[in-house]
Amino acid sequence: DLDVYTPEMIESVVDVREGDILLIKTGFHKYGWNSPDSDEFRYMVRHPGPSPDFSDWAIEKKIKWLGIDAVSQDHPMNTIQRIWHPKTFEEANAKLKAKFGKDWDEMFPLDKYYQDTHLNLFPKGIVHAENLGKDIAHTPSGRYYIAVYLPKGMETASMWGRFIAIKEQD
Repeated sequence: DLDVYTPEMIESVVDVREGDILLIKTGFHKYGWNSPDSDEFRYMVRHPGPSPDFSDWAIEKKIKWLGIDAVSQDHPMNTIQRIWHPKTFEEANAKLKAKFGKDWDEMFPLDKYYQDTHLNLFPKGIVHAENLGKDIAHTPSGRYYIAVYLPKGMETASMWGRFIAIKEQD
């Protein structure tokens, strides 16, 4: 809960190449509303998020788009959740200090990292899909062809869709 993932952690389990689509498996899909282990607070406010170098890394790798099995691509403590849940922020800050030796404001100044993946990656053409369903948990890390089927829409800020992963032949 409230953890931070890094490009190094991702690259330790999957070969990320220039121009890839990157789907991040946190395991937090299991707390979503349609799960027997549903825990709305945990799903919305305690999911992990990216390290400060993540967005620059995604730009450098020329990632086409990102996907995640959590409610948001951004860490909840880099969103309004930080203000709405001060006790959870204190817990996240203590965890960050223990793991990285820095406090939240030192590692994630809000003027730069507030909704980082939304506000800093979208203008670079790197968008993301959030709330990817439970089947992602049973899909081993690797290289896949990704198909996304979206309904037609105009001037939408978000959209549901059907996502399909087809394993690339070795």
